[in-house]
Amino acid sequence: MIVVLFLLGLFVGAFLNLCADQLPRWRRLRRAPFCPRCEEPRPWWAWLSLSAFLLRRHRCPRCGTPISRRHPLVELGTAVAFALVWWYDGPTALLIPHIIYVAIFILVVVIDLEHRLILNVVMFPAWLIALLLSFIHPRPNFYRLAILGGVVGFGLLFLIYLAGELFIKVLSRMRGKPINAVAFGFGDVRLGGFIGLVLGFPDVFTAILLAILLGGVAGLLYWFVRAVILRNYSPFSAIPYGPFLVLGAVAIMFFGV
Repeated sequence: MIVVLFLLGLFVGAFLNLCADQLPRWRRLRRAPFCPRCEEPRPWWAWLSLSAFLLRRHRCPRCGTPISRRHPLVELGTAVAFALVWWYDGPTALLIPHIIYVAIFILVVVIDLEHRLILNVVMFPAWLIALLLSFIHPRPNFYRLAILGGVVGFGLLFLIYLAGELFIKVLSRMRGKPINAVAFGFGDVRLGGFIGLVLGFPDVFTAILLAILLGGVAGLLYWFVRAVILRNYSPFSAIPYGPFLVLGAVAIMFFGV
């Protein structure tokens, strides 16, 4: 079964790549995989980019632009993640929900890292999926905890969003000119609602706290490298926060740390 899930992960990863390529651009899926430079359609056997790399035919036949290395990495990463979910959950009622949640989390991370976006077209269906799956959770009446967790997750991160907006306004007034920066994006707020629906109450608290700690550590490391080592640090450099929220959620979902 673990081999089946690994293979399934490869194809789901290919679909996630398709979403990551097209949703930020059009907010919907419009066509089969294509070259981003000349828009030549990829051959059907190259829809799974890993096969194209293995065959050494990963360049566009028209313009020679190579398929991004992100594509095989996402496919392999999704395959490994699905196999690990089976290793952790086995044939339990949580297997399918966890596979679905992992796929959504991977898509969120890829888009956020590349575009600094957490899209409504991803989050709103994810909310609905998590809500529906909460009714078949093995814990009795988990849907109540899921709804409360969704409200709490959304609400906590909304407060952080408002605090970030206030911070930027105060800093802009002190500097005497507007600052074109976002301290905390509203997409992260929607992601917090999804995490709350997935984990339920009170686990959403722990996941968000862990995400804040991870984000703080990463921010300090980023500052140290850019300011101390490279000496080209900008105080308003944007760091995507979605990956830290996902790490916190996955840690609680599987390990309860």
